[in-house]
Amino acid sequence: MASRSIRAATVGILAIGAPAFPCSVAGPLRTPQVLVERAALVVHARVEGVADVAGASESAEAESPTRVRFRVLRILKGSFDGDELSFDGQVVAEDDWNDRPVPYDFVRPGGRRGNCFARDYKQGAEYLLLLDEVGSETAGGSGWSPYWAALGPTNEQIAGSGDPWLAWVARQIEGKPDP
Repeated sequence: MASRSIRAATVGILAIGAPAFPCSVAGPLRTPQVLVERAALVVHARVEGVADVAGASESAEAESPTRVRFRVLRILKGSFDGDELSFDGQVVAEDDWNDRPVPYDFVRPGGRRGNCFARDYKQGAEYLLLLDEVGSETAGGSGWSPYWAALGPTNEQIAGSGDPWLAWVARQIEGKPDP
């Protein structure tokens, strides 16, 4: 009987002392500078709505039954032929601002809930998207995705063209040092 109590107490202590994290990344997180350097395409875009095609699940971490359609407002890095792009995600009614100081070194709160990526996008809101190619343009997608750096700020909501995160990223792309 005492042995069973000791085992139960040990299991209870271990459960409390070792929190389980739903997402983990092997090695250190990429710095904001490395994310900007590594991104093949960086765009300032606005959410137009849900795309006409279902989610293509371009990565297991970010799979979604829907795709979000964006209007490209400005290309900061790379080349993109067109004025719209789409990738897996869902349109929501709530804002999801990053709560950390610029330069962001961690994903916005929506990406801290389980799968390492923020997949919610507010209708009509603007985002700074650090994108990488995901192969072919499957299921009506654009061939681009922000889901390439787990826990990284690759798809942050911004407050328009004067946003501090947008300004910081633009300076990095232009090769200008921080003020």
